[in-house]
Amino acid sequence: MGRIERGSPVPLYHQLKTLIREQIESGLWKPGDRIPTEDELCRLYGISRSPVRQALKELVYEGVLVRRPGAGTFVSDPFSRQTSLDTSIQLMCSDLRWSELLEHVRQAWNATHPHQPVSFRVEVVSHTHFYDLLSRVVGSGMAPDAAMVDCVWVAGLARAGFLYPLEDVNSHWNHSTFGKDLYPAFVSANSYRGKLYGLPVKADISLLWYRRDWLENEGLNPPRDWDELLGVARHFLQPQVQERYGYAYPLVFPGGTAGGEATVYMLMPFLWSAGGEVFENGEVVLDSPATHRALRFLRDLVATHRVAPADVTRYREDTAFRLFAGGKAVMALGGSYEADMIRHTSGWGDGEFQERVGYTLPPAVPGGQPTPTIGGTSYVILRQSPRPQQVMEVLRFATDPGQVGEYYREMLQILPNPSFNRLVSSETAPLLAWVAENMPLGRARPSVPEYVKISRQLQAMFEKTFSDPMPIEALVRRTAEFISVICELPCRM
Repeated sequence: MGRIERGSPVPLYHQLKTLIREQIESGLWKPGDRIPTEDELCRLYGISRSPVRQALKELVYEGVLVRRPGAGTFVSDPFSRQTSLDTSIQLMCSDLRWSELLEHVRQAWNATHPHQPVSFRVEVVSHTHFYDLLSRVVGSGMAPDAAMVDCVWVAGLARAGFLYPLEDVNSHWNHSTFGKDLYPAFVSANSYRGKLYGLPVKADISLLWYRRDWLENEGLNPPRDWDELLGVARHFLQPQVQERYGYAYPLVFPGGTAGGEATVYMLMPFLWSAGGEVFENGEVVLDSPATHRALRFLRDLVATHRVAPADVTRYREDTAFRLFAGGKAVMALGGSYEADMIRHTSGWGDGEFQERVGYTLPPAVPGGQPTPTIGGTSYVILRQSPRPQQVMEVLRFATDPGQVGEYYREMLQILPNPSFNRLVSSETAPLLAWVAENMPLGRARPSVPEYVKISRQLQAMFEKTFSDPMPIEALVRRTAEFISVICELPCRM
């Protein structure tokens, strides 16, 4: 039996997932066998309960294991029922819910392609560790056939040679036709040197979640600019109001490296609305009065006005929306992709969700325009896949609004295709209709091969905004200089 390498950069839970899969695939643990308990796994591998629970949870969700209350955890029978005629497509993603949609895709594909049946083997990985882990499995020659990645990673993965350009797969499907039914920002984000490498599968927009019922009870409107945001937050800072609703914080958001890409996604709209940029005309232009103004406002929310907690720097990507869904926050900076998770975490049905939850664009600089982040997730095909043509056809099928539109509506997700908007009604799916309407107002994060390194510098800049008394001007200047070195571009001061 394998060992856990504590010194490895691969998370402990992911190492344990791999070891459990190996025991099953080798036949040591057969379908219907009970695997060791959590306590036994802790002792066997010398690790704590937390990574064991995470590994088992994800394997259960992926269909590899099944839990039977009072009896234990067993190897799932469906894991062994894949016939030799099926083509198994291995896919890595960070969305626990995506296995359900892919099961629908599998059934629909197999029904219409009976001579080309497929099955999916989905591995769920934390978004925070996803890019590094995908890079490692590619380097070890164990890449999956495909992955669902943040669209801002596509250019970097393409430059590294990890991905197939879609037109090089020699599929019967012409990718340029698909590109015509995409918002232009998504064509750019999924391209590198004039070639399309990613199949956009989800579109989202950053926003401010707020408790609609509480604001209405207090006679308040959702905030549209920074002054109104501070005004609403201060109102809910009053002890008597806090006692009335039982929340902990007026405002929450991820504010540091612990939040990973979510920190950049949620906070860049403040810089953009103030007129700040990262790049312009081949130069790094982050160090500007507009960036300074935005960061001072964010710092004051925590340090001066105390409407957001100081530990936002320790928030993970899912902390803010979980606090909001649990009734512990009045407002939360977030993204439209969190809607279904808020609904699931809170236990609210569709009607109750609409009554309790409101959403508006990220507040703008006073006198300015809101500038939300638009983002999304894309399917990419790894060069190590032995069957890229079939994978391409199946994933194209999985992005067809006619095949998956209803599932997207149920999951409160939207495709980045204008044609999908015809399936969305403001009466039956108000959030999705609102996202589609506001998509043209959004800005995409820089689609450059060095983006992952740039993002880490921006995350560190935001974190120090809240945790370090360093003057804002010095902090921004240092960040701009780091980005300049990373991209080998001049830095405009």
